[in-house]
Amino acid sequence: MKKNVNLRITSTQYVENLKPSGEAFLRELEKEDSLEIYTEGTMYSKNEATYISYEESREAGLEDTRTLVKLDDGALRIRRYGRGGADDGMDMTLRPGVLNITRYQVPAVTTMDLEVYTNKLEDNLDDDGYGTISVDYRIKFDRYFSRRNVLEIEVMPS
Repeated sequence: MKKNVNLRITSTQYVENLKPSGEAFLRELEKEDSLEIYTEGTMYSKNEATYISYEESREAGLEDTRTLVKLDDGALRIRRYGRGGADDGMDMTLRPGVLNITRYQVPAVTTMDLEVYTNKLEDNLDDDGYGTISVDYRIKFDRYFSRRNVLEIEVMPS
């Protein structure tokens, strides 16, 4: 059964820097950008998976885009659909310890292949589906762009 929920979605992006530490290097994260959005969505369970669906916002630069999040078997799948249909968006699976190649359609540009490596996924949803999902992952495009992202989705009663 679908139910309406309130969502707080926070996405924080970090640049990874290597700092000398004796004879080795230490990886430091420097916050580059952060975005927090409050929105309404729907939530339901099917075949032991939890689904969360919501419309993206203008603030995120994703107007007229719908996102479907699926939490299942220790993985988080995020699918975005833009105005152009299934090929105009993103389909990304985040599973700790696994490197995935994700195809991402950038509006008015082109399709890019992104390497996504998931460091950690935490599912703190209760039996009613309320709580927080948090995922820490690294995204790499070509050899020039690499960022560490932390995505947090808080699901609250409507």
